[in-house]
Amino acid sequence: MSELQLSAKLVAELQQVIQAHDASASDPGVSAQYLCAVVGFLLGQQDMPGPRKTEVLDQLGAFMKHVAEDVEQQKQQQAPPPAPPAQEAFGIWKPKSKA
Repeated sequence: MSELQLSAKLVAELQQVIQAHDASASDPGVSAQYLCAVVGFLLGQQDMPGPRKTEVLDQLGAFMKHVAEDVEQQKQQQAPPPAPPAQEAFGIWKPKSKA
């Protein structure tokens, strides 16, 4: 199997194609459902024994989970560190005297 060339640009272009077909796919969950359905459709058209299809579907599901976890981890590494918790401040402000 060749190395995949996955990028944010590719994903955005796929989402645009799906949204052109169905406007409700602007919801990322709907786009993901379409992509899963396309994989199922492609696999369903293949001439292979049922148990082999099940094995491939299981492998693809595990691969999809791995990619999602990897992307989430990269996103967390790129995110700025969280702001320190707010602390209560107390003080008295006095205007400058006009002397």
